[in-house]
Amino acid sequence: MSEGKEKGFGSSLRDSLSSVRLTIPLLIILAVASIIGTVIPQNASPEEYLQVYKVTTYKVLRILGLLDMYHARWFYFLLALLSLNLSVCSLKRFRSILKFFGQPEIRLDEGQWKAISPSRKVSHPVLPEKSLIQVQETLSRIFGQSLVLKADKSYHLFAEKGKFSRLGFYFIHLSILVILLGALIGFFFGFNGYVNIAEGETADQAVSRTGQKTRSLGFKVKLDKFNVSFYSSGAPQEFKSTVTILEGDRKVLTEPIRVNHPLTYQGISFYQSSYGLASVEKVVLTIQDRVSGKETTVPAQIGTRTEIPGTSGTFALTRFISDLRGGGPAFQVVLSEPDRRMETFWILQYHPEIDASRPGRYFFRVKEIEPQYYSGLQVTKDPGVWVVWIGCFLMMVGFYLAFFMAHRRVWVRLTEKKGGTLVEIAGSSHRDRFEFEKELEKIEQALQGLFPKGEKELKKREDQK
Repeated sequence: MSEGKEKGFGSSLRDSLSSVRLTIPLLIILAVASIIGTVIPQNASPEEYLQVYKVTTYKVLRILGLLDMYHARWFYFLLALLSLNLSVCSLKRFRSILKFFGQPEIRLDEGQWKAISPSRKVSHPVLPEKSLIQVQETLSRIFGQSLVLKADKSYHLFAEKGKFSRLGFYFIHLSILVILLGALIGFFFGFNGYVNIAEGETADQAVSRTGQKTRSLGFKVKLDKFNVSFYSSGAPQEFKSTVTILEGDRKVLTEPIRVNHPLTYQGISFYQSSYGLASVEKVVLTIQDRVSGKETTVPAQIGTRTEIPGTSGTFALTRFISDLRGGGPAFQVVLSEPDRRMETFWILQYHPEIDASRPGRYFFRVKEIEPQYYSGLQVTKDPGVWVVWIGCFLMMVGFYLAFFMAHRRVWVRLTEKKGGTLVEIAGSSHRDRFEFEKELEKIEQALQGLFPKGEKELKKREDQK
């Protein structure tokens, strides 16, 4: 009794794992999860998340594994369950598909002839052994190479084509498994991070998206030059990094990196992701004397004390921040005047009104800066990408086999009838039956054309008897 229950449970489990009722919900859940993974940024820093979400929301998303979804255990479980579902489903049907690649069934019994769609009949005035060669040549020419079997006083011919279309869904199932394997290889052995390089500087490590891990590149990347052009509105039009790959001190190659035009070296790809101001090489300030109303243009450099022309006052730019609290480039100024306490304040390039509200003799404005940019490069290494491409190729093959080909089989039986030959034609196709009927009709017409007087000749013989 327990053995029967065990068999029943095993059979039930196998049926459940191979059921489409499991496949469809899994695909829907994975699709929804992928959409969520697209909407919610993955592997960002806690600071970035807290700028968008409340603390409670952030904690809930982190507990559910939605902030690093593609590495979450529940996501791996869904992928494993889908892989198991596809494997069991394929294995369950494999035995029934395998019979089509074994010894073909050339001769059909009467029950099988009746089970196939209504057969077509053609009469020849000659005996079967004399008409066999012509019938075989006609069938091979129109449909495909045929096999012949003699049984009793009849001849049986069989031809087929497109039997590999039966494997279409196996290729699709296999392609999904291969793509999942490639994705897992990328997850476990790949890397996705970034590196910020200022002009003239080099980097040999990349930082993960979370900022918690670093990865050695195995070579150096030097940013030779960064170029950015702007629209009239001030929005960036194009930015380009010209980089040199160094092996030790030896230059290997120098190439530009643009948006959507990455550089790949030793399996590591560098994508142009962002840019910013690392520092400034030169600053031009406008200084207005509120007492005399005189305005003076003064070039300055960070860390260098500069005199205010026509006065005994001096100033120095001590710090530079590329974006001060969202206000854009900002400089810290230390102002020295005789008989006054040293004053420290900030001036912003795009917000001169801030310094205008500051009391004091001098009003500072940033007229022009000669920036030194840094380039933000996304660094990606995915050793599973070629596995994914192989999976995509297998999927294309599977779709072609499954939807653009059909397994079509034709049986022809030649039997003696009243001194002539009765030719019976039957066939089957597992899809696109309408087009297959046209092929059968073409075969029938070709066989009728071999002996156009076949029916009349047989009828004449019957009347003579």
